Amino acid sequence: MYSLRFSLKTQKFLIALALTALVWIVFAQTAHFDWVRYDDRDYVYGSARVTSGLSFSNIAWAFTHFHAANWHPITTLSHMLDCQLFGVNPGLHHFSSVVIHTLAVIALFFALDSLTGKIWRSGVVAGVFAIHPLRAESVAWIAERKDVLSGLFFALTLLTWSSYARRKSLARYLVALLAAALGLLSKPMLVTIPFVLLLIDYWPLNRFRTEKIIWLLMEKIPFALFAAVSAVTTVLAQHGHIDTFGFSLPLRFENTIVSYAIYLRQLIWPVDLAVLYPYPEKFFPFLTIAGSAALLIALSTIAIIYRKRLPFLFTGWFWFIGMLVPVMGIVQVGRQAHADRYTYLPLIGITIAIVWLVAELTAHWRFQKQIGALASAVVIVAFSVCAYHQTLFWRNADSLWPHTLAVTTNNDGAHLAFATSLFAEGRTEEAITHARTAAEIRPANAGVYGEVPVGLEGKALDEAILFWSARVENEPNNIGARNTFGVLLVQKHQTRAAVEQWEAALVLNPNDGNAQSNLAWVFATAPDASLRNGTRAVELAERALKLAGGINPILYRTLAAAYAESGRFDDAIATAERGREFAERESNRELADEFVAVLDRYRQHQPMRDARLELHEDL
Repeated sequence: MYSLRFSLKTQKFLIALALTALVWIVFAQTAHFDWVRYDDRDYVYGSARVTSGLSFSNIAWAFTHFHAANWHPITTLSHMLDCQLFGVNPGLHHFSSVVIHTLAVIALFFALDSLTGKIWRSGVVAGVFAIHPLRAESVAWIAERKDVLSGLFFALTLLTWSSYARRKSLARYLVALLAAALGLLSKPMLVTIPFVLLLIDYWPLNRFRTEKIIWLLMEKIPFALFAAVSAVTTVLAQHGHIDTFGFSLPLRFENTIVSYAIYLRQLIWPVDLAVLYPYPEKFFPFLTIAGSAALLIALSTIAIIYRKRLPFLFTGWFWFIGMLVPVMGIVQVGRQAHADRYTYLPLIGITIAIVWLVAELTAHWRFQKQIGALASAVVIVAFSVCAYHQTLFWRNADSLWPHTLAVTTNNDGAHLAFATSLFAEGRTEEAITHARTAAEIRPANAGVYGEVPVGLEGKALDEAILFWSARVENEPNNIGARNTFGVLLVQKHQTRAAVEQWEAALVLNPNDGNAQSNLAWVFATAPDASLRNGTRAVELAERALKLAGGINPILYRTLAAAYAESGRFDDAIATAERGREFAERESNRELADEFVAVLDRYRQHQPMRDARLELHEDL
């Protein structure tokens, strides 16, 4: 492995080839994996827009609508493209993610080589980035397509910025700005790009020595403006999804400090990795907080003191610190205390610092290159083995959640997510067991039963109704709570009470699609004539379908039933036929068969009746 044997061009080609092989050795297995259901439904197979593939209408929708409580149109378009090419075959969606991650790894290698001129060090950093066990979540989880896409555009931003910094031109600047914009349109976590560009201006580009600081800052203004737009849009998209889950502000500050230390530990010792790490029940032990804070202060101080002698420490360390700021949970979104996926790009910085520091400290060793190559190979092989093993847990929900529960404690979120998956598989008893455990661990959490309402019965249903009744009473303007409470009331055959909840939701937001759809279905199909109202059902269903973009097969089913209740059977037949087409396009065989059955009824001029809406108000 002597560099003199090959030209620089050949060395780069061989390193890129080796990096590609590494990625596929570890992650090719995902081509045989299933959906894990955790967010996969929201991002892909549960979205009629996404599963219908690319079209002018869908492309416009991706840029003008929020998707899965985010605004990341490039990510949405990538999922649409996969559905256009592969349908909802999860293995091929996984394949796409591995391809994108491979491109991100190669782009990162060339970017670091361009920035530093250190080909082998750049190769080692890219190698660790490629197959570290923390990468499993980002690469093997279809719903995290935004990670690998943003990683690719981030690496391209670094590469094009290096080109611009060394030979300035408007064209090169605009290409770098475009790459950054595409990254932000893939995942808003890249709002820290202007900060990272300033860091690499300091080192390795050394522009702070040769150019005025004011100019370096002005260069970043367009990047900062794009980042600001992305940040504001993200806040708007996640309005209603930002939830502290009962975690106090002091606890969230403590968690931020401890999480930085945890990420450093996981970089070096990546064991007991999980998709969801729970918050502690109260506060962290004093020694844990003090130790974590001391570590962060010490490393920050060292990076600042040695910023001139060892500038890579300064850039690498503050790259790590800065890129994590948007996801450290001061503004809480989700139940997680920290997440493996958040390290996808930030740990590149700390890896750079470590690799360059080791190289500098061993620069005068005899056989330094050979020892360094051997040590790097051992580390990368060890990480590869661990990453391969960690990736196996992402086969499906039945492997992911038991593993998560095995390596974490008091994980109410994992129990709840597993319950959701079990309900979807029809394993009701197991699901209820996990839902109850989640409620026992953290009863104050919203949604312990409400997120898995379908299929609840007996005591579990009674507990869920009590929970959501109290939630609605305490939060009367919570539209989601009213919708969920209504669904639960229907399962208790208290349909009239459910209608009241959905009507109240529409008062709060006349364009709430869930309330519109639920009400339309009741008004069209309720066995009790006093509940039916064909005219209102048509009005609500037409509005809901229009708001959904006219491609949701469930809403076509509702609208067809509404037309039938109004005596418009020709319209009902045409609408049901259209809905069946969309169901077949989504490979939803069960729904397509249901359309076939109701079409027979409509051809016989028989409206739809849903026995689940029978009234038993005394229960």
